[in-house]
Amino acid sequence: MKIAIVTPVFPPYKGGMGAVAAHDATELKIRGFEVTVYTPAYRDRGKQPEAEYLTPVLAFGNAAVLPQLVKKLDGHDLAHLHYTFYGADIFVWLWSVLRRKPYVLTYHMQPKTSDWRDLIFRLHRLIIEPLIVRQARAVLVSSFDYAQSIGLKHDQLIEMPFGVDEQRFAPGRDDEFRAKYNIPSSSLVFVFVGGLDRAHSFKGVDVLIRAAAHLDFNQDWRLLIVGDGDMRTAYTELAKTLGIADRVTFAGAVRDAELPRAYRAADVHILPSTSKSEAFGLVTLEAAASGLPSIVSDLPGMRTLVEHRRTGVVVASGVDEALEVAMQKFLDEPGLAKTLGDKARERLLSGYTKAILADRLVEVYNRMTAL
Repeated sequence: MKIAIVTPVFPPYKGGMGAVAAHDATELKIRGFEVTVYTPAYRDRGKQPEAEYLTPVLAFGNAAVLPQLVKKLDGHDLAHLHYTFYGADIFVWLWSVLRRKPYVLTYHMQPKTSDWRDLIFRLHRLIIEPLIVRQARAVLVSSFDYAQSIGLKHDQLIEMPFGVDEQRFAPGRDDEFRAKYNIPSSSLVFVFVGGLDRAHSFKGVDVLIRAAAHLDFNQDWRLLIVGDGDMRTAYTELAKTLGIADRVTFAGAVRDAELPRAYRAADVHILPSTSKSEAFGLVTLEAAASGLPSIVSDLPGMRTLVEHRRTGVVVASGVDEALEVAMQKFLDEPGLAKTLGDKARERLLSGYTKAILADRLVEVYNRMTAL
């Protein structure tokens, strides 16, 4: 079977959607599928030989107008659209209508902003999105919880979480990584992994830094922030203003091969997102595979990845005090991070590995092409 994966982002660009697309492509090829990944050739981003890069007629942020997709998709048995993908989605739809070929859609998130772009998002959801969703042979969602929260409906709505490589992300202790960033081996380390650019401002890094400023300074803790972007300077200044610059380490964007080491240098993972733009949180599963518990916001989709007080802690979104209380609990109870982290790893192995979910995806492809 020939599969086309259409995604707005792809490694080396950092982001969950691109990582999922890359994981799917790799696993499908292992299973004998002929796979081509189509993604925009943005001017400021690197390229990988695993994808075919298409030059956009127009591009803005992660949106790209790609009319050439209609021709590129010819010869494929099925297309898999990673959504939202403004500017390209309509051409996948057009190919499906003209060629009478199926596509499935993974609905990653419903973008939200507080600026002028939100009007564009709303118009797209009103006019374009119904066409795209209706024509899809199946709509995959990371959780029914998130789908329900945004009113997403489809006759073939399928819950399909994202998986991680449990061998690449594995428990351990990496004091060398700590030493590289002058983090004491004795410290309890909280880690955040994510983009520090404006497009990912919903990750809540400012909330995290403000919460950390209220932790007990008589206890030995550090905050490790892994990621980079145009807001890094602002976050660095915030840490200085709050008097915790010596407790916060900005590691920048570590190489993909180094990412597992960042988790193994930490004790607790935190994802303090503040809006439904965060629909899942692949980093939470990477942390779980690494034997770390997570503190996550009580947002649809995200909260399904953590069993409260068993594999981590779920806290109110955007509330500094709630996050601070959860962080302080790990400082006050030695051994809690290890206990919850072990349970997080167990839960991941039971249903969130790449192999398990790739097999489920193959089942979906087979059923949808047989209709």
